[in-house]
Amino acid sequence: MVDAYKPMDAFDSMTESTFILKPSFTPKQSTTKKAGVSHPPAFNNEGFVPLFQGKEAEESMELRRKLFSEMWGPLEQLLVDTEEQVNQVGVSEVCNYVNCSYTRIESVEKGQLDQPFAEMATAVAFAGVNTGDHSKLFESLQAQLTAGGHHVALLESQYCTSLASMLKCMLDQILGSLDEVQRPTGNSRSGVLAGAKTIAYDMGLLKLRWDEAVGSASTCSSRVVVILQDFEGFAPMVVDDFVRIATSYCYSVPIVVVLGLATSYESIHQSLTKASISMLNVEKFNLQRSKECIDAAIRSVFIRATDMLAFGAEAYKSLLDQFLLYNFSITGFVKKLKFAAMDFFYAQPLSVLVSMLQCSAGGVLSVRDYPICLSPEQAELIRMQKSVQRFLEQQLEETGDRDHFRLALSNDEYLQKTVLPQLLRRLVSFRAGYCLGIDFVVTLQDMVPESLRKPIRTLHYYGVGQKFDDCMHWKALSAVVRRMKVPDMEQLLAKLSAVADIAAIVDWDFATKDGLDIPQLLQQSRALLSNPGVLIKPGNADSGEPSKRIRTRTDMENRPFLLFDNSSSDQMLSALDQCCANIETILRACLSPYQSAPLYEVFYYKHSLLLDTTFSAQPRAAVQAALGKTSYYIDCDCCKATTCDSDDSDATSEDAADQRVMSSMHDTSIAYRLHQECGRMINLYDWHSAFSSVVEGESVKARGSSPCQRAIQARFMRAVEEMRLLGFIKSTQRKTDHVIRLTWGM
Repeated sequence: MVDAYKPMDAFDSMTESTFILKPSFTPKQSTTKKAGVSHPPAFNNEGFVPLFQGKEAEESMELRRKLFSEMWGPLEQLLVDTEEQVNQVGVSEVCNYVNCSYTRIESVEKGQLDQPFAEMATAVAFAGVNTGDHSKLFESLQAQLTAGGHHVALLESQYCTSLASMLKCMLDQILGSLDEVQRPTGNSRSGVLAGAKTIAYDMGLLKLRWDEAVGSASTCSSRVVVILQDFEGFAPMVVDDFVRIATSYCYSVPIVVVLGLATSYESIHQSLTKASISMLNVEKFNLQRSKECIDAAIRSVFIRATDMLAFGAEAYKSLLDQFLLYNFSITGFVKKLKFAAMDFFYAQPLSVLVSMLQCSAGGVLSVRDYPICLSPEQAELIRMQKSVQRFLEQQLEETGDRDHFRLALSNDEYLQKTVLPQLLRRLVSFRAGYCLGIDFVVTLQDMVPESLRKPIRTLHYYGVGQKFDDCMHWKALSAVVRRMKVPDMEQLLAKLSAVADIAAIVDWDFATKDGLDIPQLLQQSRALLSNPGVLIKPGNADSGEPSKRIRTRTDMENRPFLLFDNSSSDQMLSALDQCCANIETILRACLSPYQSAPLYEVFYYKHSLLLDTTFSAQPRAAVQAALGKTSYYIDCDCCKATTCDSDDSDATSEDAADQRVMSSMHDTSIAYRLHQECGRMINLYDWHSAFSSVVEGESVKARGSSPCQRAIQARFMRAVEEMRLLGFIKSTQRKTDHVIRLTWGM
């Protein structure tokens, strides 16, 4: 940067962030051609590069690429199938409505129906605010209606700016569908229309072609369906005119209109007149069930997953917040999930451990018999994980086998063949136990008041983000279990036993932290309710009836059913207490923190900051950081030299040097730093005086001369306009020589 003013360069602008340069070169004709020489492509292995500073073996890098392709393909198809399955309910309802429309009109003979007005069948489909998913949703609706024999036209507002363009887009699709119907009979007139110079796109042409195609049939079940994908984007007058015209033909041509809404039903009343709305026979439908889709996706991907990639608490919260707090977009959720999977396989050298896992036909994960060949760097990286060190220390305390401990830390082959399969088996069993715990909670929520029920996405966040004793929801469910009657407790234990019987867990010793045999504990609880007398100690047994002590106020508060039914004995209440304690023990064991599982540092994705910075852009913070610390963004040597010349090397002196205003900085950066010292109203003259003093003062010291005032004024005006464009200031009519400051802090 120089102090003197110079004309504007093509790249000297803070208002443009990206410059695209078209390469200009002429290919050189080589005089000698070497046979067998081929240039490699710019990107090999789909962007995968060797890790460990380029020391990773090529076989390991190729394995990571192969594992990513094998994992993401089925996972993406699973998400697509899950979304289609959830949305199939709303799509089927719209298809049934289209099939049943105009049945009353067709049942009356032609010429006997004379009404003063006509109503056109209209389906209002609420597709949600996630407009990015509307195209896929309505394309699925179009495909299903077309498969049912209907003639469908899918219209978008960007191509229907006028009534003529709207009719043209609609008739092009409808007439093409009718030609497919007429082509087997040889009565198609598409050749006549193609040879014509101009075609009058109006509803009369549609009626003529409809009578030729399907009008001769005695019973016709097909309909003409017009789908307005984004109704709010259409011009109100265009839709109003289309409704009036189409209504006059709906008896001769069965036309059904599907209005896709992203907001609410009020948008129809705001766009159409009362006369047009009175011509519509409206039926409401809900197409997009975003929350149901995300719950089904989370259950399929994170809870009942056949892949070991999971999300930690912070990364899962970032993934969930992107969906719930921004746009409810399933497409955005899938993109963020794919980015996390790419980061896992691209940047994690231990992602090759996924190859040691296999999934059976029943969806059960298991560890392969043969070990993987790891490099010394990968083996050392496994030993560095805290969970692995904790696992080895725990084995040393339990068995006292020092040779096993020594070989695991020093022998790579022993680590791969003996220790690593044990780690993976415990991790797989832990994931299966966690899945069982979530199923237990879902089963328990069916028997509690609806106010305490949480969706599966929230339950999973509680499971990975909070400990059992710290989660208020788990405590609330435990309190409800303690208040249950004997029949309710028996029903709950029966349901939990049924869930445990179908659980895909091979080894119960590793499924929980303490090696708890959950099915056996549930059977003991059920037997305890059937025979509560087993809790009586042999020395206290008597031949009398079951004892019933006087109920206290605490007993009534803990078990409100005693106020109405006081027939339960002390043994039965003790059995209930023991069953409640067993259920709480099961939930605590299954929902233990994932930090207790071995190799959680590898298989639980935790880079939440990377996800936030990639998918949740913060342009204001980025621009302010660039203007406040230009030496780091523009790589200015003079600014760095000034910063490094400071006598003190501590953090305070560095921050003070960063806040200095120097003439070597960019003009917009100087103006930005000066405006931070002002209040809400900024005087342009004072601002210009401070700007001039900075530019002139440093220039006189460095070069002995200062730039002319006109050059300084031009540079100041340009900096002010750029700050106005970036949104830092705005003009005001109260004081013409002042501007208003709009931003405060970072």
